[in-house]
Amino acid sequence: MIALACFALNASAQTPPRKAIMGLLAKPVASGILADSILVNSTFDALHLQKGDVITELNGNKITSIDSYSKVALNIRSGDKVTVQFIRSNKSITANGNAIMRPYEQSAIADVQYDWVKFRNGYLRAITRKPKGKTNLPAILLIPGYGCGSVENYMNSYNGKILTEWIKAGYAVVTIEKSGLGDSYNCVPCSEVDLATDIESFDAGYSYMEQLPFVDKGNLYIWGHSMGGIIAPEIAKRHQPKGVMVFGTTFRPWSEFLLEMHRVQKPLLENQTYLQTEDFMRTIQKIYYEFFILKKSREELLKNPEYAALVVSELGYKEGSNDMWGRHWAFWPQIDSLNLAQSWQKINCPVLVLHGASDYESCSIVEPQLITRTVNEAHPNNATMQIIPELDHFMMKSKNWEEARDNFNTQQYNKGNFNYAIAEATINWLKQH
Repeated sequence: MIALACFALNASAQTPPRKAIMGLLAKPVASGILADSILVNSTFDALHLQKGDVITELNGNKITSIDSYSKVALNIRSGDKVTVQFIRSNKSITANGNAIMRPYEQSAIADVQYDWVKFRNGYLRAITRKPKGKTNLPAILLIPGYGCGSVENYMNSYNGKILTEWIKAGYAVVTIEKSGLGDSYNCVPCSEVDLATDIESFDAGYSYMEQLPFVDKGNLYIWGHSMGGIIAPEIAKRHQPKGVMVFGTTFRPWSEFLLEMHRVQKPLLENQTYLQTEDFMRTIQKIYYEFFILKKSREELLKNPEYAALVVSELGYKEGSNDMWGRHWAFWPQIDSLNLAQSWQKINCPVLVLHGASDYESCSIVEPQLITRTVNEAHPNNATMQIIPELDHFMMKSKNWEEARDNFNTQQYNKGNFNYAIAEATINWLKQH
């Protein structure tokens, strides 16, 4: 049974409608986007669209790409009027109807609670999954990596695999959307906000977790994966949880870590020789210094003939766009400016630092060692480090970097290749604390 609540809204407030399920899987073509399949019981199914239709217009907006479609479709909520224009058998057809609500998540092992959390001028969707019928539960706030993926998709990824194991072990798991994702209402899109906004979002998520009536307020934890492991100490120092767990994260300034990451990934992912990689490094380190340390804009760096090609290929520069590596460009200098040594030493609670032996993303063993040593310098024996064999960045079982690369490309974490050793390590540590 689904428990649906509006925790952060007062009784007289009207909750925003839930997002619609459009149900379109498509690919771009010259005249619009081609419907590859239509999901049953979705909005496009109700509008009687079919595989092979070419969508050219949605709610008065010309559709020329997947991106232009997404910008319209992602803002449609249940009950909204929908008008779609499409081409079928060389004929232009217009269909009208109302958007169908995205179904709520169902679980055989968990009560799934949908709430709203007030955030700036809008609301963030929070989804809490807890063992069915249980109360007085320890709880974990899950902080994911940097990407703009909705918490509604977690159950189809490694996040869903590990949180399912936590639920089975008796823990409630709190997830909260980043700005503008999922059902979030009147929030700036994730791709346009900075790191400070992400930190504020998860701070709101922790405050929300503290107020849940079914949690044990003396047993609240934080989990940070990848970039979430950078945000985790920023949240923990404000709230002092019972414990913090991080995996596949970094400690050194971002501009410093990136250089090491490139030395691993250029040969691994782009088939560069180590000599080619070193030539690349000699230039990119200068670009990173000027971008991260001297705070020069990408536009400024582009004017340097030595830098121009790499500013486009490596910093993702495109005229008129703020996008850099899937986030707003301002996100990255803010990470570089964090003094994580200060943040980690302000936390006086047990810390578990996990590293995957086949992780080519967070590829440096130095990072978890520095976190562990920094915590223990201020609070002896608080931090424990554990290296998990055959574990890659996406929690898959991979023997080495090469196999991890191949497993990622084939999405093996969706095919039963999840490495349950990471769940076991976290649960064992939680039970000890």
